[in-house]
Amino acid sequence: MTKPKIENIPIEHDSFLNEIPDFDGFIHANDDLLNFPLSISQLAKAAQTTVHTVRNYLIEDLLHCSEQTKAGYGLYDLCALKRLRFIRSARAAGLLIVDIRPLLLAINEDQHSIPANILTQLYTKIQHKRIFLEHVRKQIEEIDQLVQV
Repeated sequence: MTKPKIENIPIEHDSFLNEIPDFDGFIHANDDLLNFPLSISQLAKAAQTTVHTVRNYLIEDLLHCSEQTKAGYGLYDLCALKRLRFIRSARAAGLLIVDIRPLLLAINEDQHSIPANILTQLYTKIQHKRIFLEHVRKQIEEIDQLVQV
């Protein structure tokens, strides 16, 4: 029996779809150890994701390369790494790309401040996720109590 594919990725290679990034690694990452600019594979590794994911974010205009090699390969700076880490963290926290896209596009436009309506929408989504997670936590406690009976 052949294994089904997810988004053209064989199941045995899809662990990154199910893994939550190492937040401690994000928070305490020592970016001084990296030699910028980074290649796409170095950027993906530093953000604990795949080159495939980085390429998708580039296509969706969520990431940008700061410069290119003579051969045309993208090179990425610290800003791109921090942006990719933000996207990964937001996704792991349950936010969708559609939720964070307005914020990233506002940054793309070099706005000196993020419009209040964009921040309000994002904070509302975060609050909804908190409420939802609290409800899930209570359900887990209820299930645990049922199992112990």
